[in-house]
Amino acid sequence: MIREIAGALVDIGRGSTYTDAARRVRMQATFSTSGKPARELKNGQTVAEWMADFVPVVSAPHAQNSWPDVLVLDSVPFWWRGVGDLKTKVPLYSVLAAYGYDASGKNGRLWKLEAYPTQTVAAWSEFFARLPGVPVSIVADEDIAIRGAVIARWGSDFWMERYHSCEYHLHASGSQLLSRSSGTSELSGMFRNALTSKEAWNTFETAVRNTGPLAMQTWVRIHGDQIRRQTERRATIPPVYANGALENSLNRVRTIIGDRAFSFRNRARLNLLLELVRLGLLRADNASDYATSIRAHLIAHQGHPKRSYRDIYDHQSNEEGTNINSLWSPAAQLKIKPGPDQEPVDSISLES
Repeated sequence: MIREIAGALVDIGRGSTYTDAARRVRMQATFSTSGKPARELKNGQTVAEWMADFVPVVSAPHAQNSWPDVLVLDSVPFWWRGVGDLKTKVPLYSVLAAYGYDASGKNGRLWKLEAYPTQTVAAWSEFFARLPGVPVSIVADEDIAIRGAVIARWGSDFWMERYHSCEYHLHASGSQLLSRSSGTSELSGMFRNALTSKEAWNTFETAVRNTGPLAMQTWVRIHGDQIRRQTERRATIPPVYANGALENSLNRVRTIIGDRAFSFRNRARLNLLLELVRLGLLRADNASDYATSIRAHLIAHQGHPKRSYRDIYDHQSNEEGTNINSLWSPAAQLKIKPGPDQEPVDSISLES
């Protein structure tokens, strides 16, 4: 059965639903002497139990022990829209993500994926607290929540000295503003390299303040201080200036969760799935390696390791009626309360 467990975990990390993974195992299961499958899997319940018990086991060889020298940050939110009312839009949860590089700006890899009910300073602070270490530089969009959490963890001086706003998004937003205004071709030419050196930025900023359109002057006022700081130190930090690699990883997360976003209601369970997705993006999702790790784990515990799946059930509620361990944001829990004929929030029929 070890091979079937390993294969199911690989399938889940590549986007299969729990139910589909269970059906695959059922088809591949070894037959007993009676000619019947050794264990009949009707839905994803058993696969969910395997995830709780064995995802930490297969991911252990690829665990990160501290934050990298270059830490790249981004997130992706997931939303719920009311049936028959497209104007009703409620945030369900967000997946926070980190990508890492070494001090030379090379050997990039997906570092961490974790789901949170809200995308706030508190969420990012909890995310940063997962690992020790002090990065040489941090690359992210100008996100207020990220900024607040970075300052809370490493201090305001760290933010001023080591934060690098993603140049791709700065350039995209600035170029878009310029393209909307007539007579800005000369400014567009200056802006092409304005984010790469202090001299180029000063030239562009002066030109905008003198003759630039009002919208671009406002943009410069908003971003100018940050750009000035990072162009002055750009040559002294590792050559990672944008978060594009992490965006590619989050696109994969978005695809796998996709239309099933509503089905993921338990934070611990989704984080196990995200860890399998991370292993897949690292190209470390090898069924043979998974089986080796699982077999060693079982042998170390004489075939009877502690079962973990009950530890992540979510049945506790606070005074407001929201499930305190649920993945959904409080707003979503209150807005989408199940009726008497609906499944409870912790239902694990696991069509997802």
